[in-house]
Amino acid sequence: MIDSLIYGVVASSFVIGITRSVLLLYKQFPRLGFGLVYGSLGVKMFALGAFTLLARPYIENVIIYCFIILSSIIYSNVYLALKLHRK
Repeated sequence: MIDSLIYGVVASSFVIGITRSVLLLYKQFPRLGFGLVYGSLGVKMFALGAFTLLARPYIENVIIYCFIILSSIIYSNVYLALKLHRK
């Protein structure tokens, strides 16, 4: 269970890092707007899929791992959409 929690936190920190870098990219190219949201979602899904396939033998409790990843993806996309909508 602890391994699943650690791998989930590592994966969610990667998702939050992508979100922060997309916001920095938006400051340089403000015309891209919501295209960045969908592009970053694709990058997140691809990277998390690859990470999950690599870490699959070490994940004991899949429910905890999936819950952490899903909550971080929802948080990052809502945060990104709200930040881009305000500007």
